[in-house]
Amino acid sequence: MKELVILTGYSGAGKSTAAGLLEDLGFFCIDNLPPEVTYQVASLVLPSIDKLAIVIDIRGYMFGNVKKAIAEVKERFPFTKVVFLTATKETLVQRFAHTRRAHPLSKQTTSIMEAIDLEIEMMKDVLEMADIVIDTSQLNPHQLREKLTKLLGNVETKDFTVHIISFGFKYGIPLDADFVFDVRFFPNPFYIPELRPKDGRDKEVKEFLKKVDGVNDYLYQIKSVVSFAISRYSSEGRRELVVAIGCTGGKHRSVYFAEELASQLRKENFKTTIEHRDVTLG
Repeated sequence: MKELVILTGYSGAGKSTAAGLLEDLGFFCIDNLPPEVTYQVASLVLPSIDKLAIVIDIRGYMFGNVKKAIAEVKERFPFTKVVFLTATKETLVQRFAHTRRAHPLSKQTTSIMEAIDLEIEMMKDVLEMADIVIDTSQLNPHQLREKLTKLLGNVETKDFTVHIISFGFKYGIPLDADFVFDVRFFPNPFYIPELRPKDGRDKEVKEFLKKVDGVNDYLYQIKSVVSFAISRYSSEGRRELVVAIGCTGGKHRSVYFAEELASQLRKENFKTTIEHRDVTLG
């Protein structure tokens, strides 16, 4: 699915930060593009990539009709979304004072407030065309990322990959794990002679563990934590989560839990990979 974002808004409202965040979310970003070539560039680039973001700010207004350029792009590419970043005048003044950077319209005005007022007037038509308007006055970069992610729908949690590792604690905890769950407090099939040579993928071991009080409840809790983590990591632009589940030897209980967790996640269409690190050792 193709995505095209026209990112615009007031100087000092956070376009540079937003462009960086869009890059983290997989967009190919083109900054400060003259408006009259916006459609041509989009037509040239989109066949090769799925996500394109074009940044147009007040500097582009001297090169052509921004409103007309955006309208042309939206007409030819219906999936285009115009994101307009705004902020209160007081916030914009404070940001320019803090960075000590000149406003792009400072040469046409006598004060920073006049420059801001002029920019607001010049961009009012584009503001009216915006599909998404974000007031960044009270947002830090983390909050802006979350807002962009939610409003654009760029991060689809179903595309998130969960890598599940079963392991034995006696062989060490996987160093790349984001979450480690311990299942050693459940009865160990190792001590049942007929189950000892089998592992957590075998029918007999599965039937044994399914009947153990608390196993299903704990599996539900693990699934809840993992699902919550997926949603939060997704909002940060991350695409993978490593979950390690350990028992004593990594052969029975951890393997069973890893398989069951993977099965549940796959039913919800999450990309899931699984590794039984110590199954042949336990």
